[in-house]
Amino acid sequence: MVARTVLITVLCLLASPTTFATRPAWKWLSEPSDFTLSFEPEPSDLSGSLPVPSRRQAVDESYRLPNNTSPIHYHLALRTAIHENSRQFSGTVKILFEVLEPTTVVTLHNRRLTVQRAFLHEEAAGGGAGAQIEQVAHSTAPDTEHLTLTVSQLLPAGSRYYLRVEFEGALQNNNNMGFFASSYLDNNGNRRYLASSKFEPTHARSAFPCYDEPLLKATFELELTHYKEYNAVANMPRAGAPTPDPDNADYVTSRFEVTPLMSTYLLAFAVSDFTIRTADRQTVYARPNVFEETAYPLEAGNRILDALSDYMDISYYDYMPKMTQIAIPDRGTGAMENWGLVAYGEPVLLFNPAINTYRNRKSVTTIIAHEYAHQWFGNLVSPHWWEYIWLNEGFATLYEYYAAQLAYPEGEYWELFTVEVIHSAFGADASETVRPMNWNAATPSEIAALFDTVAYDKSGSVLNMFRAVLGDPVWRYGLKTYMSARQLDGATADHLYGGLQEALVSLAPTLLPATVTVRQLMDSWTSEPGFPVLTVYRTYGEQQEAILSQERFLSSKRLPSGHVYYVPYDFTGGHAPDFEPTPAGYRWLAAKADKIATGVPNDQWIIFNRQQNGYYRVNYDAHNWELLIEALHNDPAQIHHRNRAQLVNDAYNLARAEWLDFAVPLRLMSYLRRETQYAPWTAAGSALTYLYNKLRGTAHYPHFQVYANHLLLDIYPTLAIDSVAAQETLLQLYLKQFITTWACRVGHGDCLAKTKQALAAAYQARTPVHPDIATAVYCNGLVDASDEIFVWVYEQFKSSRNQAHRTVLIDALACSRQPAQLESFLTTALGSGAEFDALLATERTRIVSAVYGASREGVDAVLDFLMVPSRVTEFVQRLGQSALNSAVSNIASRTNNQPELDRLNALLVSLGSQIPESVATSARSTVQNNFNWFNTLEGLVVVEFLEQMATTPQEQ
Repeated sequence: MVARTVLITVLCLLASPTTFATRPAWKWLSEPSDFTLSFEPEPSDLSGSLPVPSRRQAVDESYRLPNNTSPIHYHLALRTAIHENSRQFSGTVKILFEVLEPTTVVTLHNRRLTVQRAFLHEEAAGGGAGAQIEQVAHSTAPDTEHLTLTVSQLLPAGSRYYLRVEFEGALQNNNNMGFFASSYLDNNGNRRYLASSKFEPTHARSAFPCYDEPLLKATFELELTHYKEYNAVANMPRAGAPTPDPDNADYVTSRFEVTPLMSTYLLAFAVSDFTIRTADRQTVYARPNVFEETAYPLEAGNRILDALSDYMDISYYDYMPKMTQIAIPDRGTGAMENWGLVAYGEPVLLFNPAINTYRNRKSVTTIIAHEYAHQWFGNLVSPHWWEYIWLNEGFATLYEYYAAQLAYPEGEYWELFTVEVIHSAFGADASETVRPMNWNAATPSEIAALFDTVAYDKSGSVLNMFRAVLGDPVWRYGLKTYMSARQLDGATADHLYGGLQEALVSLAPTLLPATVTVRQLMDSWTSEPGFPVLTVYRTYGEQQEAILSQERFLSSKRLPSGHVYYVPYDFTGGHAPDFEPTPAGYRWLAAKADKIATGVPNDQWIIFNRQQNGYYRVNYDAHNWELLIEALHNDPAQIHHRNRAQLVNDAYNLARAEWLDFAVPLRLMSYLRRETQYAPWTAAGSALTYLYNKLRGTAHYPHFQVYANHLLLDIYPTLAIDSVAAQETLLQLYLKQFITTWACRVGHGDCLAKTKQALAAAYQARTPVHPDIATAVYCNGLVDASDEIFVWVYEQFKSSRNQAHRTVLIDALACSRQPAQLESFLTTALGSGAEFDALLATERTRIVSAVYGASREGVDAVLDFLMVPSRVTEFVQRLGQSALNSAVSNIASRTNNQPELDRLNALLVSLGSQIPESVATSARSTVQNNFNWFNTLEGLVVVEFLEQMATTPQEQ
C-alpha cells in the first residue's frame, strides 16, 4: 500500500492538468533497441560487355545558380545575443568573386534573411575590399531562393569585385538546420542558451547570403561578436584573443584564421559557455556539467584521425591545423562533419563509463570514425553536385567501421558491418521504387531526400564490395590517386573510377580482363537501382557444374529487367572449405546467366559470396539448401560465421519474397541451437521478430515459444545474464543482450527470475546496475516490479544529465507491464513546468513509442491512455498530430485477435475526427492483413511447421 502511494504521489503530481502547456514535438545512425519490436528482403569473358548508358534524369535546373560568377573568398561577420535567448542575429558578408561571363547580375542564395543593403566594391590592390563602386538593387525569389543583385554597369569576364551585403536573420529553434539555437540546464536548474550551425546540404543560405552549391568553393574568414562570458569556436583556430566590441562593453569579437578552399556547407561555428578539453591538436567542447564525459571522445578522436591519416597516406594536418568536436544539447543522434569542427548530438559523442553501455561506446566510436572519414571524403574532395552524395556518405559509412577497427582492433567493430550495413541496405534497396546511387536533384527538398539508406548503407556496401574485389593495396592506391587529383575541388563518380583504374594499371594490370574498365563494372551498380539475387543451380552431373543466373531482387514481386549487374562472385565447397576472399579468387558474371565448373563434389555443399563481401543475395537449388542445412546442424563451425549470417538472412528474405518455401529458413534456423556467434543470431532477429509479431496473441503463439526456446536451449545456460565478466568482448556483450532479450520475451522462467533478482538487489543496495547489462536487467526486471523499484528507476532517469543514459532508462521503464505504472509514465510525456524542464521533445515522443513497442501490455496502456478525450487534445498539443497518427498505426500493427481489434475499433470511434480518415482506414486494413496472413501459403507453412515441431519430441 505504501508503494502504491509513492507511485501515485510522485507520478500523479506529474499528471496534474494545470502543468500542461503546448510544446512542439538523420533519426541518424542511432542504435536499435533489442526490446522494441519493429514491423516491416571458368572466369567469364567480359570483352563483349555492355556500353555504359547515360541515366542522368532531368530536373528543374532553374534552382541552380547561373555560371556567370564564382566566389573566391568570404569575409563573414555575425553578431548574436544568444546568451539572453535572443533569436535575432545580424551580419555583414563581403564576397570576393570572379566574373566568368560578362554580366550585370550577380546571383546568390538567400533563405529568409532580410537583406538591408548591398554594395559593389573594387578589389583593393593589396587585397580586401577597396573603394565602393555603387549600391546595388536586390531581390529574392522565394521559390528558388535566389538573391539577385543588379549592377548598373557590365562586369567584364575575368574581372574581380567584392560584394558587401548587410543582413539580419533569426536563429532557428532546435531543429538542427542552419544557424540554430539550443539550450541546456545547468546544475542549478537554470537554462543556458547557445547557437551553432549545421549547413549541409542547403542551409548556409539561411545564415548568410552565399553561393550555396558544393562545387562553388572559396576560402572563409570569420568573425563572431558575442557576449564576453561566452566563447566562440569555428573551423579554424582563433586569430588572436577576442577583442572588446566598441559598441557594447559586454561583447567581444572572436576572429578566426582563413580556411582552406571549401564548400559553403562545411563552414561551421558555435557560440556558447562550454568548457574545453584538449589533447595534442584536438579539443572537445561540451556544456560544463558533462565535462567528465569528454575524455573518451577526445582519446578516440586522436586515435581515429591518426589511423585514417596513415591509411589514406594523406595527413589531415597537411590541410587543417586543428580538430574540434562539439556536443550540442537536444540535437538528437545526428552529427555533421564540418572541416575542423565536427558537431554531434550529445548521445553520440559524450561517454560516461559509469553509466553508458557498450552500445553507447560503440556508437560514439563508429560515429566519430564516420565524421572523421568525411575529412577526406567530402571535405578534402567534395561532390561535384548532390547527385554524387554517395561519394561522401558511402565512404563514410564504410570507414566508420573500418577506421574504428584500425583504431581499436580489440573492439571487433568490422564484424558489425555485415549485419548493420549490408543487411540494412538490402531491406531498403529491395523496393520497386528505390533510386540508384547516382541520382540528380534540384530543389532543397529533393536534395535533402538524397540523404537516405541508398546514400549511406547501400553505397557503403557497394564500395566495400569493390574494395574486396580489387584488394586493399589497389584500393588504397586508387583512393590516394583520386583524392590527390581532386583535392580542394569537386568530384564525380567518373573521377573515382579513374583513380581506381590508374591503380589497377600500376599495381594489378591483369586483375581484370583487358577490355573491361572500372567504370563499366561500378556503373552497373551505381547508376541502376536495386541489387541482384544470384541463383546457383547445380547440375549434379559428372562435370561438377553449376548454372548461375541473376535477377533483380524485389521484396514483393518479380519484374522483368534487362539490366545486367557485373556480379563479382567467389565460392567454396564442403570438400575443402576456404572462406578467405582474395582478389584473384573472384570471377565475374557479366550476363544474365552462365554455366561454370565448380570442382565441388555432388554430395558436398557449395557457398557463394565468401564472407558476404558481395552486395547481392544468393539462392540455391533445393538439394544444395538441404546440404547446407545438414552441414549447419552437424557442425556450424565448418562455415564462416559471416556466411552463416548470410544464409540465415538470405533464406528468410528469399522465403518472404516467395523464392523459397518458408520451411527452408525455419529448418535452417533450427541450427542456431548450436550457434555461439553474434552475427548469425542477430541475422535471425528479423525473422524471429516477424514471426513473433504475427503469432503473439493467437492460438499458434505457444508453438512459436517452443521453437524459440529450442533455439535458446544450449546457448542460454552459457551466458551470465545478470553479471559482467572482465574478459567479455564487445560481440559477446551484444550476443548476451540479444539472447537475454529473446529468452525473457518468450517467457523463459530463469531469465525473468534472474533479471528480476538482479534489479531487486540493485534497488536494495541503491546502486545502479552495471551499464553493460543495464538494458536487459532494467527492462526485464521491471516487467512486474514493485512500485518502489519503478519509482527508483524513474528517479534515475529524472536526475540523469546524460542523454544516452536517459534513453536507456526510458526504454527500460516502458518494459513495465503494470497498467498503473505505464499510465503514469505516459503522463510524463505530456507534462510541463519545472518538473519537466529537462525533458527533450525527442524524449517525450520516445516514451510513447517505447511503451507500445515493448509489449502488448504497453499497447493496451497507450490505447487506454488515448481513450480519454482530454488527454488526446493534450497529446496532440504536446507531441504533434504525427505522433498520434503513428501511435494509432502502431497499435494496429500489433493487433492480432478479435478482442484486440474490438479495442482498436473503440479507440477509432473515440478519436473520431481527431485523426485523418486515411489513418483509420489504414489501421483497419493493417489488422485485416494480420488476420488474413494465416490463410496465405506463407502463414499456413509457418503454422504447420511450428505445430509439428512443438508436438514432436526434440533431441535434448
